[in-house]
Amino acid sequence: MRYPDGGGLTAMERARRERVRFQAAEMFRAGLKPPQVARALRVSRKSAYAWHAAWQRGGTDALRSKVWGS
Repeated sequence: MRYPDGGGLTAMERARRERVRFQAAEMFRAGLKPPQVARALRVSRKSAYAWHAAWQRGGTDALRSKVWGS
């Protein structure tokens, strides 16, 4: 389910999560695998695999936060 307000997160929280995804992109670029990234960033493996798939399709830009309601 998608929330129209960006999942109930503040702009600051969305920015923090985006920074974590960008860290993941750097780790993928360095050759780390999703389970290694998940462990290092303390996120779920499911998230790391989803980010990895998005990163493979569209690079770091694919990991940017979505802007809702615009």
